[in-house]
Amino acid sequence: MTRLFFAWFEENYGELMTISGPRGAGPDIELSSVFPNFRGSFPCDFVIRVKESDEPVAVGFVRYDSTRGGAQSDDRTGGNSNKVALAKAFSAEHGDKFRVLFVSDGPGLAHGDIWKEARRLDGDWDGNVRVTTLKLAPLRVTPDWLIGSK
Repeated sequence: MTRLFFAWFEENYGELMTISGPRGAGPDIELSSVFPNFRGSFPCDFVIRVKESDEPVAVGFVRYDSTRGGAQSDDRTGGNSNKVALAKAFSAEHGDKFRVLFVSDGPGLAHGDIWKEARRLDGDWDGNVRVTTLKLAPLRVTPDWLIGSK
């Protein structure tokens, strides 16, 4: 799924922005490698930067959710909320502005708590968090949202 999202992103926004990260299995990008002031662990699947300035504008996560339930589902949704909370706290403390993007697909989205969490996270942090599927990415992941005022 990461390969599909990267290919879509580069085809549509490659002249304006770059996306980096593993296109399949591989090591995640730690937020501390993007923002040296960040302390702790915050592994990301990708980083989006403005090509001209190399400014990071978004970090993201690509997930294919199978139908999950119970503790497995709680781990995923709680982990996403925790990532947003860490990003918000870091940005407030250090002034580094960026967006958080979750690209999620799969039948697990039809599972009640995963869908509720996605809806709750989308638009959090004054609009700096967005949840999308691959199909909706052209409408939800736009240059205006990524680069617009943060």
